[in-house]
Amino acid sequence: MKILKYSFLLLLLLGLAGFVFIATQPSGYTIKKEKNIAVSKDIVFDFVNNFETWSLWNPYYTSSSKEIFSKNTKSYEISNGNTVTSFKTLQSFGKDSIQQSIITNQIKHNLVWKFVQTTKGTRASCEMRGDLTLKQKIFSLLQGGVQNYMGDEIEESLTNIEKYLVNELNNYNIKINGIVKLNPLLIIKYADSASLTDYYSVAKTKLTTLKSFATSNQITLLGQPFIAFDDWNETKNFTKFSVCYEVKEEIITNEGNTISGGELLEQKAIKITLKGNYTHIRKAWDEAFKFIEKYKLKIDENGSYIEKYIVSESTEKQPSKWITEVYIPIKTSTPRRRPATSNSENSTSTESTESNSPSETPKPIEGE
Repeated sequence: MKILKYSFLLLLLLGLAGFVFIATQPSGYTIKKEKNIAVSKDIVFDFVNNFETWSLWNPYYTSSSKEIFSKNTKSYEISNGNTVTSFKTLQSFGKDSIQQSIITNQIKHNLVWKFVQTTKGTRASCEMRGDLTLKQKIFSLLQGGVQNYMGDEIEESLTNIEKYLVNELNNYNIKINGIVKLNPLLIIKYADSASLTDYYSVAKTKLTTLKSFATSNQITLLGQPFIAFDDWNETKNFTKFSVCYEVKEEIITNEGNTISGGELLEQKAIKITLKGNYTHIRKAWDEAFKFIEKYKLKIDENGSYIEKYIVSESTEKQPSKWITEVYIPIKTSTPRRRPATSNSENSTSTESTESNSPSETPKPIEGE
């Protein structure tokens, strides 16, 4: 009996000693994991910096999770039953790093993402800092240290980002549809300019403003948004463009307004369809110009160069499912018609099919 009593006391003392040992260990911790990703730095940065894509790779997210986004998209919550994990972007430095905070069960940690361009892609790293609770200290000790206990989720995140980006970016297809006729359109547009590398991100911002303007003025937008390019200067890295929507009736705004009504005349164009991430759009344009050169077609400099976003990131998270159409105007002997002031029932279709005579135009190519 005395042996059992002494054994119990010994175990109790050992337990207390262990508890004191764990409790007096430093609370502060730093975990850092990194991974080489065979994708350019800008793409990796944009992907991580966009909370709307986090469900595609974040280990906190499950099929039953609920997401909440702030209006400015700088904060984000994942709700899993009674557990809510909150993320917030505090600051970003160019496309090199992002500072964020993460709060789970009222425990705050800090995240620092860093992105370095390499010869084969990007070296992405994630550093997590904070203070451990007593419970976390115990689990860290049992699992061989905080790197093993809390580092696995960071490593899983980086692995998921790599797999997703590599698979999604490599999954694309370019199809040359051939020559089509674009019907005349009444449009509402937001004119702007930007560098060739930034115009797409600028256009997305202007598109949001354009849609808000239409909603507040009870203007019905038809079809999908598109960009009409007025100038494209590779030497000066500069482009002038308008973000556009088709509308049913003519739009009249005050002179000097950045948002205005307009029209696109009827035209023939080479149509190219890109299915996949928008980063491949230049390849689609290049294929179109090769097609024009091959069949000795002439570009109509008075026509409209168009990118139309049939399926985009606003409605589809997977880039491999995005669909972008490119139209390059070509010369024709027939006069270009203007849009009517009130469109007919079929006016929402900007494109019409026509039977091309082999002697007049080349047959459509399914893709190269």
